[in-house]
Amino acid sequence: MNRSEKDPKRVTKAAMPDEKYNARSVRPCKGGGILVEGTFDNPFSMDILCRILRDIGKCAEKLGVARFFNRGFGITLYRNGRVDVHGVQSTEEAIEILDEVKVIVREAFMQGDQN
Repeated sequence: MNRSEKDPKRVTKAAMPDEKYNARSVRPCKGGGILVEGTFDNPFSMDILCRILRDIGKCAEKLGVARFFNRGFGITLYRNGRVDVHGVQSTEEAIEILDEVKVIVREAFMQGDQN
């Protein structure tokens, strides 16, 4: 019997299939649900991202990280395009949230020809 069979709440990376945004369950959240990590195709312009989130979240431009809530779920965005969704019940739910987040922050995505 492997570790995930002993503890059904345990989340393992190996058990997660490839998904949209490369979303995968990472670990349970202290407040309930799970943390799902994903990646957008492009990095963010932190200057633009921080302007977009100015009234709805927190942003540390120099550190390259921003945080806000969407539908009650914590969203953490990183300069390189990585995104964490906190408190969801499944990878599928996280993908739905990421679809919404992508629309909210779309203007902050850097295009491939920009540095």
